[in-house]
Amino acid sequence: MLSTNPPSVGLVYNRRMGLRSLPLAFFALVAMATSSVPAVAQTSKPRFWLAGRYDGDRIIVFFDAVKFKGTVPRSARPLPIPATFGFLFQSELPTSYVAQFTRQAGVERFSAGDQYDLLLGDGRVATATITTPVGYVSDDEEDDPSYLGALAKVDGATTLLGTQGYYVLERHDSSADVLHAPGKAARLVEEPVRFDVQTQIAALLTERANIAATAEERRQIKSLALTLAVQAFRLADGELRYYARAEWSASDRPGAAPVLALAAWIVPHPKLHIAAVEGITSPYDFPDDLPNLLNVIDLGGGKTGIIADITGPGDNTLGLWEYQDGVDLNHMHLFQSLVMDE
Repeated sequence: MLSTNPPSVGLVYNRRMGLRSLPLAFFALVAMATSSVPAVAQTSKPRFWLAGRYDGDRIIVFFDAVKFKGTVPRSARPLPIPATFGFLFQSELPTSYVAQFTRQAGVERFSAGDQYDLLLGDGRVATATITTPVGYVSDDEEDDPSYLGALAKVDGATTLLGTQGYYVLERHDSSADVLHAPGKAARLVEEPVRFDVQTQIAALLTERANIAATAEERRQIKSLALTLAVQAFRLADGELRYYARAEWSASDRPGAAPVLALAAWIVPHPKLHIAAVEGITSPYDFPDDLPNLLNVIDLGGGKTGIIADITGPGDNTLGLWEYQDGVDLNHMHLFQSLVMDE
């Protein structure tokens, strides 16, 4: 039976995640079925695109998956890797070369000087002006797509300071400042989650695990510590939600795959409960083996967007989903995903 005794806990600040990690030696967890996320959106062409901070006042965006088929000109200039992880190895492309792709059906037509709205994730909307066409060239376009995109300059030298580094770009909307009113928008909550709430979440994950755990799984994790990371975020209607990741691993085996790992979307009302579960996606060390929540964006019209990073064997995937209670990432509406070889 699950013990009701309070766990022994110790708090550690994780600089990489900006979260509080919570080692718990008391709890046990079952291995959950592996969950994978489609590499390419199954929906129609998105109105929203993933964007990342490139440097102090520029962002990078990839609009569409394309196949260059080995035609990228030699004059294409490799560019430095962006400040934001997940946007890698892009090159500046000649405008004349890009034009042959933007004329294709379904491909975003953009050019230098075009203005877009950049949704920063805290309710603010900035103007981003396209400056440079770029492309990401996959090592194997039959398995992983190449992408066509651009660098864009953001109005205001300090606009990107203090932001999460992962954004959403959309076509210019003159009413965006109303749709995304600061203080009322969907967003990540910057404050650490209260210790007592983290403890309750740890108990929830443990209870869920023990329902399905085998005797062998319980035996293996009995002496292992649990690492827990919890993020709070607000939906577009202001409702509070949590995303929690938990892992059991042997401290004497650095770099080894975790024994067990589990992530969950949690709703606090009418009482704290698990709404959906995410499984392990990669045999890497915590937190890379579970989907990593990077930002929460107010998309307007009551829609809450979540940007998550998923590490798989040999590649990294960024995705933009519309959050929905009760379902995992595999079943949320996917606006766009970017697959980058590591």
